[in-house]
Amino acid sequence: MANDTTEKYFNAPIQLYNGFMVNSDECLSKVLRYACFEYTLRHECSFKDAANYFSVQFGSNTDKQLKENEAGAKMIYNSLPSNSPKVGIGLKIYWQYRSEEKTDFEKVCLLAYLALKSILQKKPYCKIDNCYLLSRMDGMAKSVDDVLMLSPEIKKYGNEYQLVKIKNELRNSWGLVTYARYTRGFYVSFSMKLEDLIFEAEKRRKSYQEKQYKESQKSALEKVLERLNGNTTNTRQ
Repeated sequence: MANDTTEKYFNAPIQLYNGFMVNSDECLSKVLRYACFEYTLRHECSFKDAANYFSVQFGSNTDKQLKENEAGAKMIYNSLPSNSPKVGIGLKIYWQYRSEEKTDFEKVCLLAYLALKSILQKKPYCKIDNCYLLSRMDGMAKSVDDVLMLSPEIKKYGNEYQLVKIKNELRNSWGLVTYARYTRGFYVSFSMKLEDLIFEAEKRRKSYQEKQYKESQKSALEKVLERLNGNTTNTRQ
């Protein structure tokens, strides 16, 4: 499911996807209304203009229905911190998940995709761990320290078998590039080639190893100098 640069997106905080596995329709409804309200703020236009831009209907789009939905959208908008991590969902994918029956695995893969996009933002790649990924899938802005702190619906995917299955599906169908070799965590990208991602990962690891060596060398030198100073003092005595 490669991104179409001409496609429109509903941009909304990742927190609005909390509870998606229980009631995806309610979550997606909030995402739509949030995106429309934010659009009115960014473009200084009416809620009806936003509805027209996204080609969405609030009932029959009467003034009363638009006003009621705008009020609800404003409440959703004001309930979340302004610095919340946001992610855009393409309208094509949005309506697929809003109107078609999806399996739990398809739903959790969408959450994983959105979680990674919310973490990457405009970065070409980054390194994360499973707890961070699962936390964002659970609609959390920050990572939990333990999988047991997640909701039951997400926690059941917090094992190696399920995570490998999800990552493989994202790689095969959603354009994910991932790499993990002797690393704590794993590298992800939706824009880089695998070879380029491996290069960046290995380059960072080499730099880290060199830094560790220099630090251990400095520590060893300090100990040697202390020993030498101690020997000099004893000789004078």
